Amino acid sequence: ADPAAAAATNAPQHPARTHLTSRVGSDRAPSFCSFLTPTDRHQHSLITRKPHSIQTKMATPRTSFKYVYIPCDASMPLEELTMAIPEGQEIECFLDTLKDHFRSAQSVGSSDDQKSFFKRQLEKQSGKQIDDRMMDIASRMQMVQPVALLPGGTATNFEHINLYVDDRGISKGLLRNDRACGLAVECGAPSDIVGDAFLARILDDDDRFERHDFTLPEVSSSAPWVKRAFALNIAKKQNMGDVKEQLKAMTGMNDAAGSLGLSDGSKAAAGPDDADVDEEPPPGAIEEGVTHLYQWTQEGEDVVVTVQVPAETAKGDVKCDVKMLSMHLEVATMLEGQRVIVDGALPLCFEVVPDECSWSILKNKDGVTKRLEVTLTKAKESRWLSFTRTKSAPETKIK
Repeated sequence: ADPAAAAATNAPQHPARTHLTSRVGSDRAPSFCSFLTPTDRHQHSLITRKPHSIQTKMATPRTSFKYVYIPCDASMPLEELTMAIPEGQEIECFLDTLKDHFRSAQSVGSSDDQKSFFKRQLEKQSGKQIDDRMMDIASRMQMVQPVALLPGGTATNFEHINLYVDDRGISKGLLRNDRACGLAVECGAPSDIVGDAFLARILDDDDRFERHDFTLPEVSSSAPWVKRAFALNIAKKQNMGDVKEQLKAMTGMNDAAGSLGLSDGSKAAAGPDDADVDEEPPPGAIEEGVTHLYQWTQEGEDVVVTVQVPAETAKGDVKCDVKMLSMHLEVATMLEGQRVIVDGALPLCFEVVPDECSWSILKNKDGVTKRLEVTLTKAKESRWLSFTRTKSAPETKIK
């Protein structure tokens, strides 16, 4: 994340987005991601472009970079913007501009309500009581909060892709940004995004900091960086679960786990039967409050999907199309509106080996009713935290 992202400024206000040196209109640089609104898709025509790649060495300092603006108002199109980099201000130029933009954002609700909510936030974060003088100082500050979509590190050659949002968006009562939330879910990242959001790419390996282009065609659920981000974020979550279990298994180490923020009192005494209690799907992956037509389980390298189907169902009634990262499953004998069991437009949690996948229709124990079973072979044996990356049914645990 940007090292100066949390820094506050009291710089004078400027008209919103006077920083633009050029702008790419939505009719020329389209997006084709699944989380865009019909308005976005209507205003954008398909363009295929190779994704940006980080260059490890640069002959000359960059004088500008591109980034993407995602308005909270879904009726407004996404925009690709270009910002000039003043000499020696590669870090602060972008953040200062965003602070001006967020400072001009219209709040929702009364000023007293906002201050009260903001005060509670500050006290919760600091663990201290905030007096009126400190509140007066804090209320004049504007900060930018980076949300890591592609976490930087050795696996990404220290490439970071972040969403930048108003740090006080919740206390201001700003509305949910559905398109930014959709992108975050696709990346397996936190998805409680409110207000306007900006997408940008940086290279930061402690020794150097560089801003690189992030273009509008890259705002796509099929973009390589999105798939890589999802895999890294899921792996990070799984690794954290492993660390928790190891700490809890070591005699006398529960206090250490607590001090590291890796466990809480309610789970400190968990036994072997609770081994998976900390492994949770990323935010937005499981579709809550919905009765799904399928169940799924996993064991080793196999994921098994089970669907209860009418007794008259035959092989000719089933359409099952498995690809490396998707599965479309349809059953003609199901009730109208329920025939699509799994939508092929929803990416699977991880890749499978299509040639090794199979399905069959089996009789249940009563000898009358039937079930359809689809067995998917994982391309890599790792635990799936959801079946599809979004709108997934919860896993049915094997006992």
